[in-house]
Amino acid sequence: MESAVETLQNGHGDLLAMSAHQWKDLPTQGLSIVGVLPRREPTWVLVSEDKPEYLLSQAIVVCDNVLLRRQMRRLRADLNLMTSEAFAQHISNTHRFESLEPEQRIHWLEEMRQDEVLDGYIVSRGEHAELKFKSRRHTLGLQRENPERTHFVPPPLHGFTLLVARNGFPSASVQVMCDNGAFIAHRMEVAFLASIEEELHPITGIFVEQRKISAILREANRSKDEQTLDGVLDIEKNIKTPGPRLEMRIETLNHYGTVTAGVERVCPVEESHMGMVNVLKEFRNLLEMMQMGHEEIPRQHTGLSEEFSMARPGLLDLSTIHSVSSEEE
Repeated sequence: MESAVETLQNGHGDLLAMSAHQWKDLPTQGLSIVGVLPRREPTWVLVSEDKPEYLLSQAIVVCDNVLLRRQMRRLRADLNLMTSEAFAQHISNTHRFESLEPEQRIHWLEEMRQDEVLDGYIVSRGEHAELKFKSRRHTLGLQRENPERTHFVPPPLHGFTLLVARNGFPSASVQVMCDNGAFIAHRMEVAFLASIEEELHPITGIFVEQRKISAILREANRSKDEQTLDGVLDIEKNIKTPGPRLEMRIETLNHYGTVTAGVERVCPVEESHMGMVNVLKEFRNLLEMMQMGHEEIPRQHTGLSEEFSMARPGLLDLSTIHSVSSEEE
């Protein structure tokens, strides 16, 4: 991709498709995003014979993404979650693992799963698509249809395909193949990521999507989500503002997956900036309150146990965000 970007910058070619992560990580001076293709599913998958709820206790599951490991612990604290490097050490096969190119490692993991050395592994959909034979997979999704199940807010910027051209390219010529909702979602997720502390990036899920209001109402009615219904409908049960909505979600959680801080909001597309500002404000306030320790209360309250008056640390401990990968295994 580096050579393709350089070729485009030098005037050899007019248009280049790349992922949002490539756009963020590569030098793109003199280039601009002229459109975004319809977004592919950004959620990750568990490659396993069984759904995550049905894996045996202490099953070995490999995952190199720290956020997904924490979210999986929230669902199944009894699983043996580890990075691919730690797994290679666990089976005394470090030399083989280190000899593989990064794109070859998913094939090696699939071989280990087929040989029943591990029970499953968690990867992005793009990585799963690289497998020669499509193994059984289970979506680690938002669970909109089943709100009682544990949800997985994906890492930001996955599933986007950006169309990039040199500055001055007539963007109108490619709009027929682009999706304005995906363009807005990409811009919003980039803004969310830029607005939170960098040390939170690896452990924060961010998801923005433009959705039809009918789909939002259908899910809210099914799950009896009064907050969403009140935000969309007036007292006469009519839609307050017609048109599509932006759904925004952001969450982070502690190492063990036992405590989550998250904010969700649905707003009209034209109020996207103010909606994002409010989500970020609520998220920062929530993090501050949940990380704040409680001092000892000198006065004993009648009817309450002594434990109520004792000093306690903050509810949400994110102190492991600077840890090395071995801490997360």
